[in-house]
Amino acid sequence: MNDIGHVGLTHGLGAAGAAHRVNEAAAAYRTSAQSEIAPSAPRWAEGRDRVELSDHARHLDAVRALPDVRMAKIEAIKQAIASGTYESPEKLQSAIDGLLRDVNG
Repeated sequence: MNDIGHVGLTHGLGAAGAAHRVNEAAAAYRTSAQSEIAPSAPRWAEGRDRVELSDHARHLDAVRALPDVRMAKIEAIKQAIASGTYESPEKLQSAIDGLLRDVNG
């Protein structure tokens, strides 16, 4: 475990060595950038990159835009319950039929 003393400039792993390599890379980049002809427009403006949204993504976006609670539907149900018209034999039969379909597969 005493090998940690060997890590440093002698092995090229020290901070000074890393900083020197970063400076060399930056200088090489600046040199290459100066020797190339700069394009007249940014690359993004040349129309090379595109983003396309799938129908599924558009649908998800529309769903996210919906309110969490549909207040008009809640109010209509509250009024139907208060007036006694919410529960009916037809709704009960429909619920039973749906349950039986789910159970029987």
